[in-house]
Amino acid sequence: MKADALKNVWKRELRVMFSRPIYLFSTVFVMGFCYIFFLTMMNEGLPERLPVAIVDLDNSAISRRFYRELNATQAVEVVSKCSSYSEARDLMQKGEIYAFILVPDNFYKDLLSSKRPEISFYVNNAYLVAGTLTYRDMLTMSTLASGAYQREILRKKGMSDDNAIMGRIQPIVIDSHLVGNPWSNYGVYLINLLLPGVLQLMIILLTVFSIGIELKDKSSREWLATGNGSIITALTGKLLPYTILFSVLGIAGNVLLYKFVGFPMNGSFALFSIATVLFVLAHQAIGIFMIGLFPVLRDAISFGALYGILSFTYAGFTFPIDAMPPLAQGPSILFPIRHYFQIYTNEVLNGAPFAYSIVYYAALLSFLILPFIIVKRLEKALINQNYPLK
Repeated sequence: MKADALKNVWKRELRVMFSRPIYLFSTVFVMGFCYIFFLTMMNEGLPERLPVAIVDLDNSAISRRFYRELNATQAVEVVSKCSSYSEARDLMQKGEIYAFILVPDNFYKDLLSSKRPEISFYVNNAYLVAGTLTYRDMLTMSTLASGAYQREILRKKGMSDDNAIMGRIQPIVIDSHLVGNPWSNYGVYLINLLLPGVLQLMIILLTVFSIGIELKDKSSREWLATGNGSIITALTGKLLPYTILFSVLGIAGNVLLYKFVGFPMNGSFALFSIATVLFVLAHQAIGIFMIGLFPVLRDAISFGALYGILSFTYAGFTFPIDAMPPLAQGPSILFPIRHYFQIYTNEVLNGAPFAYSIVYYAALLSFLILPFIIVKRLEKALINQNYPLK
């Protein structure tokens, strides 16, 4: 690889980059918008004051107290007191509430006579996060209300020792410690992988586009000639500006999240930044492989978009890979974001030694073999320029 040829390809690509607005739009603007959007949307960590309703058919002192205590929780806000089940169901179907709770008639009377009255929850789990949070708060309040009633009954029976009373109500106390994200902050949980997911999608598509457009415009021979006829020099000079740009964007995002926003970083920031650079290189290698495998721009772009979207599923941060069917678990190794997620878990959240993550760094490096598999096919396509007219 000659330095002069590499420099000439580099200069040529910089001219192309700044002559087409799509290049900077799909990199700096898209990632900047995503960081602003997600950090603004999740600045409170968890969704708060989600609208719910209550159907109070008993309208007793204890049911009204339950309503006030439910409304005082952080995650939900009782926006409507409905007179019937049908009215609350209509509100849920219209999307005005995420859940409602039904207090049956004679609730207080049955409670006093120890008939174990039932409180019913109706949750719209089509909205996964909202449904889960509203159900959690309603369940917590009903459990606390039940415990408070049992405590008062035991006190009326003459038990004065609070420890003895609580020993009957809750014989086993659960002491939970959340590792990595003790605040249950959805921003920490989602943003750290959503943004790299967007980044990898942009890397693949832009890599495919920057090479495929040479085929479409039939300028590939000129590009190869600028690289002194070497496909390796031509690819390196073309993609190096994007490697630097995407690496800067990725590391700048890490600095923003872990140095300014305050997301937890329990390991080495330098090692995680190296993982980010390898993450960029791995997806560029995948982009080269795709355009080499399908040397038609529209086909490679479609395949790249499908692969990029599918990688969100196989990252393992929304649905555990171990919970998938055995046949579906294997393909997860074909997605660099999966290995990046493992590095993130070990390095950022757990602060584990480098030895625990070395296999995932090696996995990211292994993707760099892909371009060499199709380099001859890609070179042949660049020379022959057999691009379909339609």
